[in-house]
Amino acid sequence: MGNKIFIILILMFASVQVFGQFGQNKVQYKDFNWFYIQTNHFDIYFPQGGDKIAEYAAHSAEESLNSLEKNFNYTINNRIPLILYKSTNDFQETNVSDESIGEGVGGFTEIFKNRVVLPFDGNYAHFRHVIHHELSHAVINDMFYGGSLQNVISK
Repeated sequence: MGNKIFIILILMFASVQVFGQFGQNKVQYKDFNWFYIQTNHFDIYFPQGGDKIAEYAAHSAEESLNSLEKNFNYTINNRIPLILYKSTNDFQETNVSDESIGEGVGGFTEIFKNRVVLPFDGNYAHFRHVIHHELSHAVINDMFYGGSLQNVISK
């Protein structure tokens, strides 16, 4: 009974957020030509010309996941999609989230499908830090929801 109430509360919160954006469409200036690479635990999507960033993210994500799994004493159940953008301006056009992305947002983990969305801001150390931070959310989502909120709702 408690789980059903929790899910209903999450769905109510999610619907409030969706209706809060009514009438505010995101402007998308570019058409992205997407590519992807796979690692042991990640599907990494990146736009054309972002292959070096994707390779760096792949290495950093695997290292971070290894550290997080040791610290949480938990092994993830599902692959985690990483969606990368070559700049913060491109990132603000993402359609992974309907919400407007503010200038200070360095990345986010979308709970419904447990996708991590990140821009590269030109600083590799900061990029590595944000990857680790967002993966901590993704691992916790995997722990609580079996990978994604979508899994909870469908089951």
